Amino acid sequence: MLGSYGPRAQEYEVVTPVEEAPRGRLARGAYGVRSCLTDDDRNDHLSWEWGLHIGRDWGS
Repeated sequence: MLGSYGPRAQEYEVVTPVEEAPRGRLARGAYGVRSCLTDDDRNDHLSWEWGLHIGRDWGS
């Protein structure tokens, strides 16, 4: 089982609500993120690192 969604024979999609990023000068910058997929027994099955950049102007 992944999260609160058990296995199903058919594929399905779950859409989560949209969240807004913080605004303002203090929120801007580069952030490092570590994500992981962990089961109920706290076994890590997958983990990866990725980056997020929040800037004032995405056009430049």
